Amino acid sequence: MSFENFVCWDLEKVRRVMNVEAIQADNHLFLATHHPIAMYLQDLIEAPSRIEYDEEKFLKDFLAENNFAFVPVLGGSGTGKSHLIRWLAAKIQSTSKRKVLLIPKIGTNLKDIIIRILDGMEGQKFDEYRQRIDRTSNSLTEIQIRENLLNQLAIAIGPNGQHDYNNLNDNQQYIVGEDGLETLLYDNFFRRSYWLKDGGIIQQLVAHIFGQSDTVENIEARKEFSVNDLPKNVTNFKQAGSSAQAFYSYLISNDDIQVETVKWLNRHLDNAITRVLDLGREDLQRLMREVRETLAEQEIELVLLIEDFAKLQGIDREVLEAVLARPEQPGKKPLCAIRTALACTTGYFASFVDTIKQRITFSVNLDVGTVNNKSLVTQADIQKFVARYLNAVRLDDQAILDWANNNQEQDYKNEAPVSFCNECKHRQACDAGFGSINEIGLYPFNSEALEQMLGRVNKGTFNPRILIKDVLKYTLDNGLEDIRKGSFPSTSLRAHFGNMRLSAIAQSNIKSKDPQNFERRAVLIDLWTNSQELCNLPIEVHTAFNLPYIQGNINFAETKTELNQVRYTTSQSQPSQVTQTPRAVETQGGRGYKVDSKTSIETTEQSEAEIPEKLQEQIRILDNWNNQGILPQDLAAYLREFIYPAIIARIQWDDELLLGKVFASSTSKYFKQRNIVYYSPRVTRETISGVKLSLPLNPNDSDEFRETAIAFQAILQYKYYKNWKFPDGDYYFRIYSKLLDKWSQYVLNTIRLYDRESGEVWNPVPAAVELLAIAATMAGHATNSLENLINALFLDLDRDDATRSQSWKKLYDSLKKQRDDLLEVVRSRIACTKGSSPQFQIIDVVQIIEPLEKVRKSWKPQCEIPLDFGDKFPEISKARQQVDQLLEQAIQEEYDRQFKSYNLLISDLGEDIKKTEVLDAVKSALEHAQDAAVLRGGKSAEELTKVIDQFRRTAITKYQDVMKRVQTEKEAGNDSGKILQLLSEDFQKVIFDSSQFLRYTNNFLDASILKARESINDLEEFEGGSIESCYQGIKEDLADLQSLINEI
Repeated sequence: MSFENFVCWDLEKVRRVMNVEAIQADNHLFLATHHPIAMYLQDLIEAPSRIEYDEEKFLKDFLAENNFAFVPVLGGSGTGKSHLIRWLAAKIQSTSKRKVLLIPKIGTNLKDIIIRILDGMEGQKFDEYRQRIDRTSNSLTEIQIRENLLNQLAIAIGPNGQHDYNNLNDNQQYIVGEDGLETLLYDNFFRRSYWLKDGGIIQQLVAHIFGQSDTVENIEARKEFSVNDLPKNVTNFKQAGSSAQAFYSYLISNDDIQVETVKWLNRHLDNAITRVLDLGREDLQRLMREVRETLAEQEIELVLLIEDFAKLQGIDREVLEAVLARPEQPGKKPLCAIRTALACTTGYFASFVDTIKQRITFSVNLDVGTVNNKSLVTQADIQKFVARYLNAVRLDDQAILDWANNNQEQDYKNEAPVSFCNECKHRQACDAGFGSINEIGLYPFNSEALEQMLGRVNKGTFNPRILIKDVLKYTLDNGLEDIRKGSFPSTSLRAHFGNMRLSAIAQSNIKSKDPQNFERRAVLIDLWTNSQELCNLPIEVHTAFNLPYIQGNINFAETKTELNQVRYTTSQSQPSQVTQTPRAVETQGGRGYKVDSKTSIETTEQSEAEIPEKLQEQIRILDNWNNQGILPQDLAAYLREFIYPAIIARIQWDDELLLGKVFASSTSKYFKQRNIVYYSPRVTRETISGVKLSLPLNPNDSDEFRETAIAFQAILQYKYYKNWKFPDGDYYFRIYSKLLDKWSQYVLNTIRLYDRESGEVWNPVPAAVELLAIAATMAGHATNSLENLINALFLDLDRDDATRSQSWKKLYDSLKKQRDDLLEVVRSRIACTKGSSPQFQIIDVVQIIEPLEKVRKSWKPQCEIPLDFGDKFPEISKARQQVDQLLEQAIQEEYDRQFKSYNLLISDLGEDIKKTEVLDAVKSALEHAQDAAVLRGGKSAEELTKVIDQFRRTAITKYQDVMKRVQTEKEAGNDSGKILQLLSEDFQKVIFDSSQFLRYTNNFLDASILKARESINDLEEFEGGSIESCYQGIKEDLADLQSLINEI
């Protein structure tokens, strides 16, 4: 049978023995896995002295006291407190003169504890206690028990409770009053919605009293009310009953009353709990005293062992009072001798310290660290601890049971069961590859794996529960099938044990030598060795895990020696290709692998010593970052100062037809130095505007992440050495150069096709070109050909549109305001400079032809702007928004304005205007009016002549043609965008000159005619021949003027 893919443990046994969170192991399994627990002794709980201690001394001292001992066993969760109590139970047997009472932590409630205390007690008074307890639990449902507990609490805290009113403060007196807290506890709405709800504090307390739990509870403090357990939602006020509303309104508006309410509830909680058990506090004290009196009469000593003192909440104070009473009480019946050892978390026990510390015999603390600078738990201790568990999951259950029964008969001496490995055919190979301790193989671990794994999951003081649950059980449970399939150690093991410690360069080397098995081999070297580079382990390890031995000049991971009480045998099956023979080296402290080789880690360490400590530390930080650590801000900034100019220099801006200074400079809004950011396992919420370069580009790609870390290390070493002639400099340079190209190309691509939130790309040039074309058209630039239109894009929008319609002016002003930014979007992406000149000399016309061809068909934007491009191009967003909102309206308003002026012109001059004839007639009328002395209209003859000459030079014919084309398009119902180009032509001077001519001419003619008529009437009043003849001449002249005016 091959050692390859070999499994020697039973999965069901693993879960029975190592499921420390849910199962109380059977007694024989408990004894088989027990290993002495490290601890220290304190005479008083708060004494500063710490004395190294062990369980055998503890047992001896605990039993040495004459007739009384009280010893709290303290420590954090998972340190082995309850395990030590159970070990005492195994060592101290009940006899005819000694009753050992063990209160377990799993599967025990408050009722069960009292029943256990009463166990063996005979007589009517004890039977009555049992009946009273059973009556409550057997006759009521859980919901009814919740209501009962709430009722008892309402009585205890209310006016019917027992209170010393003389010592109550104002808040307490208000809480106790008839309109106080009890109204809230009795209110139907709050009962249903808060107090009695599933998962609430009342339900938790009922479970503590009567419930059955098969899992370990890590209780650091008493189960009590907190401010969060109080109803505080203001919307509940209207739903509350009228009697509860007054107190509730005060409660939700006053923080002090909330705190006082919680204190008052917790102050009376124990009283309510005992009432639910149908035993008052006096009853419990009497019960405990009567038990001890009865045992004293029988001359029986009571040994009370409590695995978790927190399980006694509600009766804990009464039990403490009973067990702390000395056997001889003056004036009272004697009590039995009693020895009490109870396990309790330090935090939970803190509330009792002040009242009982003077009565403590001594205390034991399992929060082990060091005593007198000496570690209380060594690696050898941990390996022995592990070996017991590994042996237990391999042995047949009956073998362990037989061993336990045999040891019990021979007064259990804590000797381990026979090793399963004794009869194993793979023992020699297993010991050679993985090591053993006390003849128990550590497979599938070795000593380094245990140390590495435990160090990853147990950061503080040694915690046995973590070792069992998160190292042994997890690996054996999850690795069983992987070993059988030849895929162990898997990547899930790496994920469970946290960040890898191997350097990025080491991981890269492993990947290059064994790409197929890289992940597994990296996990193996990371956890099963202390090496920082590619190495082989003993051939037996590779065989067991179905992982090929690396051929060639590869370092060999040295195994630890007998110094740490771990035995390895020498393998005789090393491949002949391995040129480096391992040499056993004793190492102090049991950590570290050394290789007897010229290219060993020692050589690497020696070369590292030549590098400044700061640089070494920076390289280590980057290795840690590659292993999902944090990159400090100072190092990030230091790298950014090198990477940013390198990228700018790498990009050939002119070849790409991009203006480099626009996209990458201190004043650029696109790519600045601070836009380079780094991956962090923590969630960051920084906002980066412009092109964001997040390194590595693909953080989920482990290969790219590793190469990025190596590239950063290359930068640091280059900055120190000022060249690439450092160890492995050529390799570092290749990685750096490769990634620099990749980063530069990413920046270039992102500039060209700006990233959207959706992850797709979008080119802003077409959208900007369309808007610039519309603006150029509205400015009246020639856009009748593609060549003219391209030229118009780059012409200034300097025309004054004061006479245009309101919407037209608003849209044009908006486009004019955004024009420079829009032009920069286009120019920076299609142009290049020449030499040192900042002015662009060449443009890539291909990028703009297509959008121009599309937009000039209708003069409406055709480019779709994505909704998720955010605020990256506000100039495009704002301009496009104005065009979409105002273009149609601007065209219509401008059409209306221009045709109003046009209609006025043709109403006076006719559609077929004969400008020369009109001008001649007006000029003739002006001369006649001057001759007849009737020139009127507010303008002199010279001013009118100037207006007439100005109108003579006006290109009114072209204006007429354009207006007729506009009218034709409009009447045909064609797209209004098509008439934009026609309306944009600059006929403002034509309209102005024509309007001025008509206004001044009409004024002149109307006023002059009126004056002529007045003159005729005046002449008709004169008599006489001479006058008659004069009158007749003037009348004829005026008639000719009238006729001329009518003709005009």
